Amino acid sequence: MTQTEAGAEGAPRPSNPNDPASAHAPLAKSHRWHEHLPRTTAALAVLAAVSSGQYTGQFSRTILAQAEVSDQWSYYQAKSIKRHLTQNQVDLSRALAQGHPEMAAQLEEFEKKNALDAKKYEADLAQIQAGAKKMEDEKLRHEKQGDRFQFAFVILQMGVVLSTVAASARRRELWIFAILCGVLGLLIAGDAFLLLDLRLRHLPPFAGG
Repeated sequence: MTQTEAGAEGAPRPSNPNDPASAHAPLAKSHRWHEHLPRTTAALAVLAAVSSGQYTGQFSRTILAQAEVSDQWSYYQAKSIKRHLTQNQVDLSRALAQGHPEMAAQLEEFEKKNALDAKKYEADLAQIQAGAKKMEDEKLRHEKQGDRFQFAFVILQMGVVLSTVAASARRRELWIFAILCGVLGLLIAGDAFLLLDLRLRHLPPFAGG
């Protein structure tokens, strides 16, 4: 065998257009994305389930926090009524002392006691108000997180539907839209965890939340 013949045998052969394997190679390569559809759908379903669970948890915490806030403000109102009653007793004892000088000593002692009680109620009111506002902030935080998790769940569910339809219809563009929904849902879920200052924070609460 000559060197020319050996080199010809080692060189790659040109593809034959009439060869069935060569004809179907580009088609198989173009449909390779279809192999990733089950994994895409599974990933989107898991993310949607996590978002749904987080939304349920935040919704429950919001209800509990709202009940605590209502109890705290009711306690504040009760203390405020007691403070007003005590202050009225102080004013009444001063008026009686002016009209009955012989009872001035007893009324003065009564006035001092009521004045101390009124100051104590003032301190209690300030403490209760601070606690109620803190609970309101906590409730608002849970409410915001719940709204974002619910919105993320809806977006991720859209991705699951698009991925499922893409698998049955063999539509690559639907698969790409499903991936975009997954990325957007993941970003919203991350914002729900961290409460970052994103534009989505200024959206109104989601309907039904």
